[in-house]
Amino acid sequence: MVFTLAFALLFWVSPLVANAVTYTNLEINEEIIPGEGTTYLTATGVQADGVKQMIQGNLVWKSSDVSIATITKGGRLEFSGKGGMVTISVYKGGVSGKKTIHVEPWVKSIDIENSLAYSSEPYRLVLKGCLSDGSVKYFGSDEKVVWSTSNPWVAWVNSQGIVTFTGEEGYVSVKAAYKEFSNAVNTTVDNEDDTVAWIKGIKIKEDIKYAVEKQKLTLVAIMSDESEKVIASESADWVSSDKKVLMVNNEGEITFTGVYGVSKIEVSYGRYDYETVVKVGRFLKSISINQSLNFTSAWVDEPRTLSVTGIYNDGTKMIQTSDITWSVSNSKVANITEEGIITFTGEAGEITIIASGRGCEGELVKDSVTVEVPVIEKSLPKRLYINNNPIGEKGIYSAQVICIYNNGERKDVTKNVKWYTSTPETVSIYEEAVYFSANPGKVELTANYGGLSDTISGYNNLLGSIDKNRICRVIIKEHKVYFSFIPVKLTGLAILGDGTNKDVTSQLKWYSNQPSVATIKEGTLVFTGRLGKARITAQGLGFRDGLEVEVFPEDLRTRIDKLEIEGDLSRGANQLRAWAYYNDNTVLDVTKLVVWNTSNKNVAVVSRDGNVMFPKGFDSVIISASYGGKSAEVKR
Repeated sequence: MVFTLAFALLFWVSPLVANAVTYTNLEINEEIIPGEGTTYLTATGVQADGVKQMIQGNLVWKSSDVSIATITKGGRLEFSGKGGMVTISVYKGGVSGKKTIHVEPWVKSIDIENSLAYSSEPYRLVLKGCLSDGSVKYFGSDEKVVWSTSNPWVAWVNSQGIVTFTGEEGYVSVKAAYKEFSNAVNTTVDNEDDTVAWIKGIKIKEDIKYAVEKQKLTLVAIMSDESEKVIASESADWVSSDKKVLMVNNEGEITFTGVYGVSKIEVSYGRYDYETVVKVGRFLKSISINQSLNFTSAWVDEPRTLSVTGIYNDGTKMIQTSDITWSVSNSKVANITEEGIITFTGEAGEITIIASGRGCEGELVKDSVTVEVPVIEKSLPKRLYINNNPIGEKGIYSAQVICIYNNGERKDVTKNVKWYTSTPETVSIYEEAVYFSANPGKVELTANYGGLSDTISGYNNLLGSIDKNRICRVIIKEHKVYFSFIPVKLTGLAILGDGTNKDVTSQLKWYSNQPSVATIKEGTLVFTGRLGKARITAQGLGFRDGLEVEVFPEDLRTRIDKLEIEGDLSRGANQLRAWAYYNDNTVLDVTKLVVWNTSNKNVAVVSRDGNVMFPKGFDSVIISASYGGKSAEVKR
């Protein structure tokens, strides 16, 4: 029986324990606003699973400073009127909640301290307030006091409490209102002398134009006799319709933000209003030349286009070359066009490149960069090579022209050569491009550059279309071949009856008359490295063609054939490496030897050792490296 009774009691108590509510913390529900009167507070309990429950009773309330605020057991909160920090806490069981409030004494009444009396000059009414802690507060111009006049024909009051008498007779009352409080002063104006002239309107004297500096406006009253009388600016109310364009303060001082647009300035004085529209146009605030311009000899006689980043008064950033005036300090070192295209002459010296644009009211904004051009060993053109023979293809003839200099340097000058033809009936030249005509016959072209020339000749559809499968001629595609440490692949072409061609390199026999200078096997030409000339002949299918190669001393000089950049611009800081590939098949790391440049230093800067950083965030940019007359670049 005892066991059964104990078992029953256990099941009877368990639901009570299970239903007991436990809280992790308490929250005070009401927003506590200091002031007169009584506020009743309640609390919510937060359970471990996040569920919130309103607590009906058995709460303990406390105030950290009863001299500032008191609270009863039922949660009735009252403030004494004294200022300071006070914490209101609530407890239940082992959990609590609290709110800390900064109490400032509140206004209990207001009073206009000075009396209202006629004056020919504007003056300010002083408003004071009696606070809850017994102290006195004087209201400033930034307080939310509403001033009004019962008779603006006699006296006008602006939003700052400045009273201006018009000179007319009559009764007037000026009232100040703050929250639920108000106070007024009044007077009756009874002038012994009649006013000769009276105000009939107001206006702003200045013609307002954009300026960086703050401007003080002059408000004048237009009198009935057409005279003008200056009014104290602080006695009027000033408003700007668009503060994004310009701002105006209580003293009539305007400040332009720099943003372009239109704003209306409105001013009220007495019963009179005046407004004027101010327009701010779009103009440059600053410009910055984009290119870093660390000089490299590869720039000599190679035109480069410069640009600037322009920042406008509306915050717009724009990369531009137009609407910019460009100049250089020394035309012997470099010349620059109106479009910002600069060409270095190769002369040594210091040069300053200046870019300028029109800012506010035509004022110039400028940026400049100084470039030091060292003494450069000038290389002289020695030989000119046109790579391929004309083989009768229709349309444009695409050739590559290489110039070899006395120091062994090789430069592609295709874009700079001047073409001439002695057979205009079969080939023509238009805007530096070469075109084959529909007429069959001999083709002869000459390329001129730097006082050198090279001539190619061939035939354009010589036999017409007698038999499209018949081989009419065999030629070597390459016109001239210059020295290379690497084997050069030559191509033998069979010209068919319809003017087309096909590769027959493997069907030809290849010979060299000077194997000590150059050898050839199955169309692959190998230079031995010895000076001299060799005649290369291709023979087969009943035809023969040949070309002459020659090795000069400058050809054997070690030089860079190619420059490559290793790395990318995917991070905020990027280390790039530069590799030089030489004509003797060696490869060297020249990262610290190359000249690094950035296309836009306002986006990315590059150090002398190839470290690229984006200080203002990612944007499009080109980082370039130059060394030994070769260049390479990496883009983002």
